[in-house]
Amino acid sequence: MAQEKAIPNPEGELVAPLLTRPEKVAIVALGRSVGDYLKETMSTQGMKDPWDEIWSVNRGVRGIQHDKLFVMDDIAWLEDKDPCYTDFLKRHDKPIITSFAYSDYPMTVEFPLQEVMSTIEDDVFTVNTIAYMVAYGIHIGVREFSIYGADFFYPGGSTAESGGQAVAYLLGMGRHFGFTHRIPQSSTLLYAHKAKLASNGVVAREPYGYHRRRELEEKKARKELSKQRRERKDDVT
Repeated sequence: MAQEKAIPNPEGELVAPLLTRPEKVAIVALGRSVGDYLKETMSTQGMKDPWDEIWSVNRGVRGIQHDKLFVMDDIAWLEDKDPCYTDFLKRHDKPIITSFAYSDYPMTVEFPLQEVMSTIEDDVFTVNTIAYMVAYGIHIGVREFSIYGADFFYPGGSTAESGGQAVAYLLGMGRHFGFTHRIPQSSTLLYAHKAKLASNGVVAREPYGYHRRRELEEKKARKELSKQRRERKDDVT
């Protein structure tokens, strides 16, 4: 079992980050839909956050206020690649959940890999940091995730970040563990960007295939309107 490392919080008190059990969590990554998170938090400035904890990832350390930061790359491996980034991590004052903890990075806490593996019973979550975060949330009993900036691909783009399928799989699995998720409409995760606001106020994806009937009805309506215009024109002349 992973050791529950205690680290100092900004007030100097020793806390064990892996022992917290938040029910509502916001995962804030750095894809385009992070803009929705920024809009929502700016519009509720001065009010209590609707989440018990905010988890960010990697370089979110610089721009996203958070309670936990997940950096699943080996930080020692990152030192030669981006010394400015790792120096920032050394001075960070919030828990950093990572693959290997190092004494010169005092806020690092090792991800409880084997424990989470036992809960999920699948290693699919080990392909991407967002997937690690969702799997960890399932493991500790998070009841509601709001996920921003985890977009993985963009319409019309020629490339996609790997790991989106693993995250989608875990979100589906999470339903069986009793948690729900919320994804902004601007995100491509789970094709949220294809959802539309229906007349009953519900945001939902239009079922593939069924949309053809709507297109046929719209085409028929345009033809009828065109016919009526021609008939009115003929009456005038």
